[in-house]
Amino acid sequence: MTGIFGNSSRSNSVSDHSPFKQAVGIDDLAVYIPQLYLPLEGEFSRRREIDPGKLTRGIGIERMAIPDAHEDAATMAAMSLLELMRRCDLLPEDIGKIHVGTESAVDEAKAIGTYVIGMLEKVYGPGSFQHCSTVEFKSACIGTTLALESISYWVAADEGERVGVVIASDVAKYPLGSSAEYTQGAGSVSLLVKKNPRIAALEQIYGCFTRDENDFFRPTGCTMATVNGKHSNQCYLDAMQGAFASFATKAAGKGIISPKNGECTTDSIDHLLFHIPYPRMIEYASAAIFRQDWKNSSRWRDVEAEIGPEPEAGNYDDPESYQHDLASYARSFARSRQFLQAYNARVIDSAALSRSIGNIYTGSIYLGLASLLELQKLRAHERLCFGAYGSGCSALVFSARVSSEFSSVPSRGLFGRLEKRREISLEEYELLHEGVRKESLIRPSGEFALAQIDHQGYRHYEYVT
Repeated sequence: MTGIFGNSSRSNSVSDHSPFKQAVGIDDLAVYIPQLYLPLEGEFSRRREIDPGKLTRGIGIERMAIPDAHEDAATMAAMSLLELMRRCDLLPEDIGKIHVGTESAVDEAKAIGTYVIGMLEKVYGPGSFQHCSTVEFKSACIGTTLALESISYWVAADEGERVGVVIASDVAKYPLGSSAEYTQGAGSVSLLVKKNPRIAALEQIYGCFTRDENDFFRPTGCTMATVNGKHSNQCYLDAMQGAFASFATKAAGKGIISPKNGECTTDSIDHLLFHIPYPRMIEYASAAIFRQDWKNSSRWRDVEAEIGPEPEAGNYDDPESYQHDLASYARSFARSRQFLQAYNARVIDSAALSRSIGNIYTGSIYLGLASLLELQKLRAHERLCFGAYGSGCSALVFSARVSSEFSSVPSRGLFGRLEKRREISLEEYELLHEGVRKESLIRPSGEFALAQIDHQGYRHYEYVT
């Protein structure tokens, strides 16, 4: 039986702790990014009266991907799936389920996956996907990860050789001039989920955290989200720490990760991939996770030798003073040699693509995986740890092992493709953003396009050759 590591000497079967008879995970992925972008330096930062360094260095975004007039979450989803099928020589009958994670739904009832199937049938023929079920997952930016968890169990249980597809597709959009405007982005990532995957096998350990928060929301009928930025950042950190603690406990209980004396959970993780609302946020997230995890390891002595002991609540009469000193200590930890060494080795590379694209919501964490693949940072048998976050709020932390066959998967040339995009002016961007411009800046060719929204609100798509 071929398992997580194919025919390698390290392992040739599924872990004894896995609920699956065969390894299941990500076999390949495809990414679609709009052909338009807006640089944040120059006209944008000048007109918004923002220090460009706050954007390019402070939040870590240099360019925002901007959808053209004929693009939306559905067309981008269909484009990434079409590329995936062509990359992997997939036929419609090979696919049993298509799960879509999005918070940019184009209909309050009709699943975005049905629009996607309708578009793909313009290429593969009428009725070619009628055997395929589809469902839409909505839970802010964690939706695609929940879809991946769900479809992995279906793939494992299916007695045939059918595969599942998980699609993330979103347009991050905020009001002009708002504090969140410069984190916008757009794109889609399609994941091929199958048995004995070539890229990474899921270990099926999921740590979770959920609580009711109003940090980020988009009420029914609203086209743009409401964001409480500072509160949302704190919710992200709280949820990620809670989910990671849950993951560590479950992984130890199942024998997946068993830290030795003096070690901790992160010692068994080679790459941490977090949801990326903006690249700087994953620095905050990883600092919170490493600090939480290292406290119970011998490594913490080295941290204290560098920046001193962490403040203890019992030594304070004033809770506000304690919180102030604790926040100051957290900043010192994030600047420490110990943390920066771990961050640069195991986290930072996952944000490479996001710097030129911006936030793509549900797909950002998998854009991080694409970054590692394109940068050739992965090695066989390494453990990946994913930290997904959805505002409102919920977090899910899970792990996967890199297959011995991952290097056989062809590159997507994503960095080269990003350099071929068209730069647009601030005026062009604002007209597209507000829906004033109806004509595309780049005429669609070899792609799906929104052709019409009729008087009932139904969206009609076509494939433009």
